[in-house]
Amino acid sequence: RMASALTVAMVNHPVSILRREPRARILRHAHSHHRSLSAVSSALANVTPPASPDRGAVSEEPVEPPDVPDVASQIPGLFEESGCAVVAHRGLGMNLKPGKGIRENTVASIIAAHDFGADWSEFDVQVTKDGVPVLWHDDFISVRRGDGEVENSAIRDLTIDQLKKMSRAAIATAEAAKIGDTRAVKATGSRPGSEKEYSSPADEDEKATGYVSDSSSAGGYLSEEECGERARISKSVRPITETEEPVVIYRKFAGTPEPAPWIMDVEDEIPTLDELMSVAPDELGFSLELKFGTPEDFPGGKKMDPARMIMELRATLAVCKSHPRRRVAFSTFDPDAATHMRTLQGLYPVMFITNCQPGQEDQRRCSVEAGIKTALDADLVGLVIRADVLRNDPTVPTRVRAAGLMLGSYGGPNTDLALVERQVDLGVGYLCTDDVPAVARLMSARSTTRNAVLAGAR
Repeated sequence: RMASALTVAMVNHPVSILRREPRARILRHAHSHHRSLSAVSSALANVTPPASPDRGAVSEEPVEPPDVPDVASQIPGLFEESGCAVVAHRGLGMNLKPGKGIRENTVASIIAAHDFGADWSEFDVQVTKDGVPVLWHDDFISVRRGDGEVENSAIRDLTIDQLKKMSRAAIATAEAAKIGDTRAVKATGSRPGSEKEYSSPADEDEKATGYVSDSSSAGGYLSEEECGERARISKSVRPITETEEPVVIYRKFAGTPEPAPWIMDVEDEIPTLDELMSVAPDELGFSLELKFGTPEDFPGGKKMDPARMIMELRATLAVCKSHPRRRVAFSTFDPDAATHMRTLQGLYPVMFITNCQPGQEDQRRCSVEAGIKTALDADLVGLVIRADVLRNDPTVPTRVRAAGLMLGSYGGPNTDLALVERQVDLGVGYLCTDDVPAVARLMSARSTTRNAVLAGAR
């Protein structure tokens, strides 16, 4: 790793002194020297997080990011007034069940999340057979055509043309069901009307998964009237004709014994990464989760061939570099993918996501200590840890930050506003949530209180 004035300062000064170093001064050091990501993140990790408003702490004015993003300005949470980036999970939220809401990982959902106050949007990236990065979470896409069986196809086995045709046909089928086409209604298991009811037993998903939220809009569960205008759906798709075969996308939702039709009130097609970057608001940061299935994540998943993995990483990186003004960060559950992406480039931060659960095949994913070691060995900027790990062990943030790493969190518990606030107080700078509206309001309130304290101190 490159030597720098910043790393020398960290060696020569005790942590207690460095903690009093203002964020702005550390940024000036970072901008004036070419240095590795680890040096920048190490300094930032030792800056005291913004105090809770009720403590009456006074800190400096926020620093504006440069016009063209550099290493420091790509780090989520660094330029947000609250000290923590509101990161929208798959756009306005993951789809826990079909019906009310916006399809996850789409342009519509991501733009809606921005309109509701997200600083960044997290989404899942996979690469098609012909090398095009697209937004899709699951290891497979499950589709039923007409009266046939549900068929599973890996995204990596489909060309972009095949995937787009599949996505658009599914939207056309859903549109036909809305207006009462009998074949489409039968295929989708729905009834026509503005408030569709699906035959899937997934309606009890929230109870089955312990999903709790302070906002009715969590998980993107807004009505079409509430979110349709905000979503600005990128494509207008006509209903299927009498000669076209119904196509329905299926998903195995939590709490359901079998895959069910996956149709949302607000549909949008599966986008390419380039399409999203071309139309999304410039100020919205993108947190790309690099998807590589493992046996722990997906039944039947297998380790990716290294050559294929590097090809996919290069394809994703090429799209990001073609939009140089966009703030971008990478994250992944696969420690090898994180290591390769960090080796391929030094502009965009790379984070290792871990649930820290013992007993997994890959020991690097089994504990906080293993995650810290993996991040340091690969020169990553930080860790993104499941929120319930932080809830159950409040010492984790201190241990991660003491290692010079940025800390983020993800998971269902990040709809609990009390837990969210505790995490921000502990120095979490990246908070991925399914309840963007509520968390964004909380962060805005914290910033307002902080600014009032600053004004009073003057």
